[in-house]
Amino acid sequence: MLSTIFLIEQGFETILVHYDNALELGSKNVKNGYYRLVKKYGENKVKYLGVKKIDAIFRTFIKDFYNLKVDEILKEYGKISFSQFNCLACRLSMYVTTIILCKQLNISYVADGARNSQMFAIEQDDMLNLFKELFKEYNIDLLLPVKNLENDFDEKNELLVRGIIPKVSEAKCLIGMPLYVNDSEILNASINIYKKFLYPKIYDLIEKYKNIEIGDKYL
Repeated sequence: MLSTIFLIEQGFETILVHYDNALELGSKNVKNGYYRLVKKYGENKVKYLGVKKIDAIFRTFIKDFYNLKVDEILKEYGKISFSQFNCLACRLSMYVTTIILCKQLNISYVADGARNSQMFAIEQDDMLNLFKELFKEYNIDLLLPVKNLENDFDEKNELLVRGIIPKVSEAKCLIGMPLYVNDSEILNASINIYKKFLYPKIYDLIEKYKNIEIGDKYL
């Protein structure tokens, strides 16, 4: 929500989309946040594309990796935690779908709420720079409006200043687990897995699904 507000204040017209990896609760609540933004900024500044299912793409990313033995992972990629691998595969599933949507809708800017202080490996600068490079390959700029917010207090204060009650309207991922400390070994392993194992799958997925509408729900 705060990322959207910052972008609107910079003059952007925003289009919101939420991704469901089938391992979360409360996806339907997200639309409430959209209504609150429309009430404050108007329908000409914020639109909503709905919830997109990304579990099929997520399954493609984790395929083969989940059957690797621990010593094989350690030897090839380094010390990774399962939580950070899941987050990396999930975020890339979101990004693949986003790139497809951007190409279909002729959009050249993407933003998400990544924040260094949340302590996910995928939200540290080294990983974020790789993600920016990925989007650049498709002529899209990745914006990170709240990257430098230091804590939840500052986030809530930014909302309060703008007259918005900072109540939760986002979904809750059941497997998303931040690191408790900044662990350089896990970060380096995440980078290795991205470059060696996950990145090679991205182009094929985008090419394969670039002309279809990613499903909003299962029929």
